[in-house]
Amino acid sequence: MNKYLNRILLPVLLSFFVQNAVAQEPTTGFEEGNNQYVMRESNLSDIGTEKKIKPFTVGAEVGASIDMAGNDLSTFDVDLFGGYRSSNIKCLGLGVGLHNSFSSNRYYVPVYVLFRSNLLKDKSLLFVDFRAGYSSNQMCKGETQGGFFGAAGLGINLSVSKKFGSHLLIGYNFYQVSPFTDEKGAFQDINGNHLVSIRLGISF
Repeated sequence: MNKYLNRILLPVLLSFFVQNAVAQEPTTGFEEGNNQYVMRESNLSDIGTEKKIKPFTVGAEVGASIDMAGNDLSTFDVDLFGGYRSSNIKCLGLGVGLHNSFSSNRYYVPVYVLFRSNLLKDKSLLFVDFRAGYSSNQMCKGETQGGFFGAAGLGINLSVSKKFGSHLLIGYNFYQVSPFTDEKGAFQDINGNHLVSIRLGISF
């Protein structure tokens, strides 16, 4: 499992740091042909006022979830989300994911309501993340079942501006799963799947 995580998470982390380093520009200085000392609007540190924030946000996350029960149901996760945003609420909207098992043909497709909010009103480093909805699950090839999906997590804002943000999210995921018979004919007495996830995300 470690080799999968290294292949997935290390390149994503590197791309975020490179992107942030390239994208940053001086926030103050003299513009060419202008002797007036100015502050560039694109990197204003004061992003706490609601009028400077777009009321709608979209984003994506990529990461992995580790099966806590040892049922070989750990997954590689990709999620898309969008919704309302304010100075304190990072996102109140809808999300959809494709969470595919590393070692089998099993996968989950959750559709959920997402609520994500900063812990502090201005320039908060940490935020909370809650999700609830329905997941369509393929636990055996050709057989699909569905049930409740819920998640809760704590995130870190890596980069924040009025136009772009990146974050790291660690959380707990639950999928309602019923017992099933796998491809080898073995009965799997699983009544729910519990996972711990780590994800990197961006939003606009």
